[in-house]
Amino acid sequence: MNFRNKILVIEDDQKLGKTIKNLLAIQGYDVCYTDNGAIGIQKAFEYNPDLILCDIKMNPIDGYQVYQVLKESSMIDQVPFIFITGSSDLKSIRFGLDLGADDYFVKPFDNTTLVHAIEKRLTKYRKLKEIGKREFRALFNLIPNSCFLFDGNTIFEANQALIKLLGIQQDELTTYTFKDFFDSTSVRKLNELIIRCENGLLHSFSESVTVKPLTGTRLDGILHVAVYEKYPGYSLMVGLISLNEDKNDKNEVLISDVLNVLKKENIIITDSLGEKLTDVFKQHRVNYEKQESGFFSQRENQVLCLSMEGLPTKIIADKLSISDRTVEKHRAKLMEKTNSNNMIEVIIFALRNNLLKI
Repeated sequence: MNFRNKILVIEDDQKLGKTIKNLLAIQGYDVCYTDNGAIGIQKAFEYNPDLILCDIKMNPIDGYQVYQVLKESSMIDQVPFIFITGSSDLKSIRFGLDLGADDYFVKPFDNTTLVHAIEKRLTKYRKLKEIGKREFRALFNLIPNSCFLFDGNTIFEANQALIKLLGIQQDELTTYTFKDFFDSTSVRKLNELIIRCENGLLHSFSESVTVKPLTGTRLDGILHVAVYEKYPGYSLMVGLISLNEDKNDKNEVLISDVLNVLKKENIIITDSLGEKLTDVFKQHRVNYEKQESGFFSQRENQVLCLSMEGLPTKIIADKLSISDRTVEKHRAKLMEKTNSNNMIEVIIFALRNNLLKI
């Protein structure tokens, strides 16, 4: 599946905006254009662009406000953002760059220079995106749950867990639709939710389903779906199936205890919340010497279990006879593998996916 890079152009001068749109379309880009800052924010979430080109002086929402809203929502953590303006005032330019914008073009600008700047920024963005995709692929292939990429109908790719569950071969995927592997009741429930994801009205959902393998008995579980890539009129989604029969009673008790704590606290992981969760983990006595998982290495499992007890780096290093720096490296790897921001999120990920033996 090859898709063109998507560029969102926000410019209240309609003549200039349409000129930029046509220029970039000729260069092979998929361009979305709007002449309004408020609509531009909405389009950013619907369109999921690879780069945003935004005018500054707009009403009622200006370019700086557009940038700040998208920054607060993490929309532009990696997506390049370029300001365009009619002002050549150095203070104005510096203000935009200090906010975090990647570049700044003063009208009138040379079209060739603009195209080159966009390509330069997209090249860097593609490299960052490829790193993210490699991390996703590693999770996709190693995660013990059935996982797949689909567009609401066709399954484009599936991991070995799903292939085994469905009783098919990898090259047979394209001969079936997504809905072939669920019973009619499940399909009815999923239809509306998937349509909402495709239309940008929903980013993710979880729904109880009955899986219908080609051979063997039907199995009940939960289907978790999230939008992976968005394109005009098209959404590529990732699905993960958690079967009821795979649940570990002790793990479920621990997950329940953890979620009960989380419900009473702010979702932000504070020191006090970490201490409360650590108290829960200690009660369940996770033995770090008996952990086995194809997802985490043996050492990563050990560091994870000891971290659950709230032990500082120095004590973990002494217990495992490794250096403090090595402990931190393993923690960083755990967060990278699970796409987590901290060790609490790593632990919850491990519990939800049955990667820890309690």
